[in-house]
Amino acid sequence: MLTEIKIKNFRGFKDLSIGSLKPVNLIIGQNNTGKTGLLEALALVLADPLQKGGNLPQLFRVTGADWNENFWKWVVYNKDPKTGATIWAKMNDGPDFGVCLTHGSPLNGFIAPGRERIQLGTLALWSTGGRETAGLRTVSFSTCPTDPTQDAIDYNRVVQRRGKKKVEDMLKTVEPSLESIETLQTGKEPLLYADVGLREMIPVTQMGQCFNRLLDIYSEIVAAEAKVLLIDEIENGIHHSVLETIWLGLFHAARDAGVQIFATTHSWECILAADQAARKGEQYDLNLIRLDRVEDNIKATLIDSQALDTAKDLHWEMR
Repeated sequence: MLTEIKIKNFRGFKDLSIGSLKPVNLIIGQNNTGKTGLLEALALVLADPLQKGGNLPQLFRVTGADWNENFWKWVVYNKDPKTGATIWAKMNDGPDFGVCLTHGSPLNGFIAPGRERIQLGTLALWSTGGRETAGLRTVSFSTCPTDPTQDAIDYNRVVQRRGKKKVEDMLKTVEPSLESIETLQTGKEPLLYADVGLREMIPVTQMGQCFNRLLDIYSEIVAAEAKVLLIDEIENGIHHSVLETIWLGLFHAARDAGVQIFATTHSWECILAADQAARKGEQYDLNLIRLDRVEDNIKATLIDSQALDTAKDLHWEMR
């Protein structure tokens, strides 16, 4: 599990360090304080070495066709060609590892035998440390809808790994009428269909955004054996009345499957639901990370359960 992340000169982060990371880390803050940027930094340092950062521009943003012009040119702080961005990660039971982005040679500490330069637009990416042996399989979830056909193909991994019933049971917490989910091809392409007790099974695309978002998340936990989940705007499309149930499922995954979760939210109801779910565990596994812009930098503040209690009592603005 990650215990600390250090970021320098990446996006709006001039110098940011967040320690004491927990199994579930909920990132809050006003607009333009770097919530999505923090997920991008995590995605970059945790990326598969063979695909290092290659798909980062499309993970959480709508970037357009020219990734270099619309994305990579902007990831170094203040768009300064003389500055290199660095991201370091520490683990509780593994080696430290990191990446740097430069317009040329690697920064000190990023030259290692066998390391190759990876070109990302006009930037060069270098890495060091033991990321390859960390085993941190990472899956990202944006606010954009997924491709229904690809979802059906991907769900076969759930079936293959004998995780079908487990995913269905998790989804029944938000859709009690659900009996099963099947991959069917009634037209030109396969789709996922849900049996909810009607005369015919219905496409899951008709089940609503909440159901589909959770199906995507739960499937990756079961089938991909994901160890880190990066979820942007986790409350998106989810009614506040089921948020605690969803968080209970995620805390369960964090404990039983060894999954670490980093999620962003703008919702006070989402914060309260996560807090309530965390208090039902044997230990409080929630970290609330508030990002604030202070002059030309972004500052992170860790909010524990006692501080959150005070905020609730005094009606402080936390989002």
